[in-house]
Amino acid sequence: MQSEMRLTKNNSYKWVILIIATVSQTCATFVTYGMGPLATFYQKEYSLSQFETGLIVSAVNIGPIFSMLVFGNLMDRYGERWIVGMGSIFLGLSVLSANATNQYLILLVILTFVGIWYGTAQPGGSSAIIKWFPNKNRGLAMGVRQTGIPIGGALASAALPFFFYKYGLPSAIITQAVVAILGGVIFLILYRDYKTNISGRETYRFVDKIKKIKNNAKLYPVFLIGITMMSLQMIIVAHLMSYLTNAINISLNLAGFFLSTALIGGMVGRIALAWISDYFFKGNRVNPLFITIVLTVIMLLNLVYSLDYLPTWGMSILCFVIGFFAIGWYSLFIVLVSERANPSFIGLTVSFALTLNQFFIVLAPSLFGLLVDFFHGYQVPFIILSVFISIGGIWLKITDSRKVKVTKSRDALNG
Repeated sequence: MQSEMRLTKNNSYKWVILIIATVSQTCATFVTYGMGPLATFYQKEYSLSQFETGLIVSAVNIGPIFSMLVFGNLMDRYGERWIVGMGSIFLGLSVLSANATNQYLILLVILTFVGIWYGTAQPGGSSAIIKWFPNKNRGLAMGVRQTGIPIGGALASAALPFFFYKYGLPSAIITQAVVAILGGVIFLILYRDYKTNISGRETYRFVDKIKKIKNNAKLYPVFLIGITMMSLQMIIVAHLMSYLTNAINISLNLAGFFLSTALIGGMVGRIALAWISDYFFKGNRVNPLFITIVLTVIMLLNLVYSLDYLPTWGMSILCFVIGFFAIGWYSLFIVLVSERANPSFIGLTVSFALTLNQFFIVLAPSLFGLLVDFFHGYQVPFIILSVFISIGGIWLKITDSRKVKVTKSRDALNG
């Protein structure tokens, strides 16, 4: 009877967990994605060059590279509540300290620490969803939780300019700090770590965990998919507008509309693709992710070869569909990484994957730009990217087919 009551409580409380994780991610992203507008404000205030302005955003994105593995390991050992909650609070306090300086180099150091504390948000929220939600609706939950990223970015883009032009740069920074701290406090008060029976569970040193992750061959194609698809996602954000304006000579306003359309498609895709994997593929993440990759490549080639022949409404649909797949893939990826991880260190495995992605979040936009300059156009760079994305999808499908064959052979022998 007590176990039934506990199960009912968990079934209800998991939806509270989903709300908490989504709100926490939204509040943390309000800071990191808000660095885009904030960089523009700093440029106006201190007459920064474009390079100096770009480094403000890069400093925040570099930070998680140094922290996610550490925080992921701590979450596996002690749970998410204090790590994510205090991480968000320190994230806010780090942002607030930016008001204490007008020295550019000191600002970059502060923003690197902001990124370090952001390293608790992504693996923490993902780990919470994996622990609290069963396979049958885990994808949908992860998809909903991932909407906290575009929502946080959209809220920051709308709110921070208002505070900057109304009350000045310090008010925009204070707003970011208050939102992040509030998210951390909410997480600390409402979140409860998932109680598992840890008796008999193997314990590993940090180095041993990293070795086991590196030796887990079934994660390799997923890591490659993460790297290539994340690169495409960042290239869309950084280069789609310039591609559209240079390729077909449309206005910046219309190009901005098409980028917004792609981002909206991505937000819808993060929920829809994860839900499809739950209800139509019965928890299978490989097949919908493979289909997503195939359709992403097809849409990307359409963007390269058919753009000149499409009317405005056709381009809108194309950009929405590209965003739906090329940005919506992320929830499937996170769930697949988590489900292929050792149950004893899901948080660290997710952090490992996200750290790999983070390198390409920083590098992909500039590398793509170098390729565009070298080939004097966008066509060849997009094709090269399509090839690498395709390799990841094919590799995933091949390894999954081998796994299915081995399982069937084992079942036949046992039968």
